[in-house]
Amino acid sequence: MITQKKQDPRAVRSKQMMKEAVVKILIENPDISKLTVQKITKRAELNRATFYLHFLDINDLLKQLVYDIFDDLLLEMSPILQIDTLNNQEQLITFLDYFYKHRKILAVLFEHPGFKKKLHLTLKDSISIQREREVTDTTEIALSRDILASSILGIIMWWLKDGVHFSSEYIANQIIALYR
Repeated sequence: MITQKKQDPRAVRSKQMMKEAVVKILIENPDISKLTVQKITKRAELNRATFYLHFLDINDLLKQLVYDIFDDLLLEMSPILQIDTLNNQEQLITFLDYFYKHRKILAVLFEHPGFKKKLHLTLKDSISIQREREVTDTTEIALSRDILASSILGIIMWWLKDGVHFSSEYIANQIIALYR
């Protein structure tokens, strides 16, 4: 029997501090090309050796940060995927609240095509799961998964950049209207 070694709490904390430092730096200046190990470690109040103990380079740290965001996002989406229909407004609002809570870093990440592509695929997969559960009239024309995922992604991106004054409830209603 293979047992997984428990991570040192200090290592977990150091990694988290560096990820939080990156988020703060990118919120202040979204230009990733200006990100340096020195800036990250200074903001996290850690040294370069600690950085390289946990990450290969800045791209590795960013990749892990994006994976963390997607893991959190999938946890938020899992209740939505458990319900019978995506039209459940309460679950959709919970999902949108996640985006609103993390809007500053997500607005930065939306500028990068790889992040948008991964989020689009995640939305498309969740739409597929929902459609498999729903029994619909075969004569009814449904939006393709790609168009629907792109529409939802577009609504969320617009909301986070230009429409944050709208509530999660309002945005949920707009998304639900796409299904009708």
